[in-house]
Amino acid sequence: MTRSAWWRRFLVRGVFWRQLLRFAILNVPPWIEPIVMAFWAAFFLLWGPGRRGVMRNLKVIKPGSTSIANFFRCYRVFWNYAWTIADNVRFKELHTIPDWEFIGWNQFQAMQASNGAILLTAHMGSYDLGAHLFSETSTRRIVMVRAPEEDPQTRAFEEHHGAEGLRIEFNTRATELALDLLETVREGAIVAIQGDRVVGAISTLPATFFGRPANVPAGPFALAMTARVPIYPVFVVRAGRRRYRLVTSRPIEITRSRNRDDDFARAVAQWMTELEAVVRGYWYQWFTFEPAWPEVSA
Repeated sequence: MTRSAWWRRFLVRGVFWRQLLRFAILNVPPWIEPIVMAFWAAFFLLWGPGRRGVMRNLKVIKPGSTSIANFFRCYRVFWNYAWTIADNVRFKELHTIPDWEFIGWNQFQAMQASNGAILLTAHMGSYDLGAHLFSETSTRRIVMVRAPEEDPQTRAFEEHHGAEGLRIEFNTRATELALDLLETVREGAIVAIQGDRVVGAISTLPATFFGRPANVPAGPFALAMTARVPIYPVFVVRAGRRRYRLVTSRPIEITRSRNRDDDFARAVAQWMTELEAVVRGYWYQWFTFEPAWPEVSA
């Protein structure tokens, strides 16, 4: 192992902290958990780039807010982030299933009954926990697409501790992955993709988010148009200790016309309406640590 790889283990996104959290969840008594989560939230608060990213986003979500207020709001974001990671570890290792409540149950059932669909979600609540639970309770095959972990050891750790019955794809091979996902959807599976931020060199579509210009990944919309399947906005939010809420909105149907740009624009506008409403209501669980609007200062 090179020296750079050795040091990378101890960065915020390094594998050491995932291993340490896993050890704590498996060995710490439940009544000590809030203290552990408080430590983790404070630890994340020391992460300069992530803290500044959250504070910049909060400045747009909450117009007129002060930097001091957003600093404490930032702690609340990291507090919820720590709990969702812990719940995800507990589910994978101990199969502890949290309590669930549903908003939009009819839409959720329609998605499960569909012959292929795109599940479009955001970096909120526990994306991993929701996908793993869905894979165990649904007869539909689900493929989860996510950005790869920056640290190779962290990525290997996440893959090794994944749940059975859930296929995870990392968006590192754009063309080949797009063809695989198209075939998967046409076979009747559900593809889950996060559509609230752009990571890496991927195709984007213009959008308006909280009244400001933004970009969203083009992949989910292009896949839905090509496969002729609906997009279901689904959000997993934490409702309390070991309690989660699954919010499913009405499907986004991409109608094909002679103007492809207009078709995408209508679909993106509907997605941004749903996303903005959920982020406004659950800003303390929007785990986007990069500035969504880079021109905004903290």
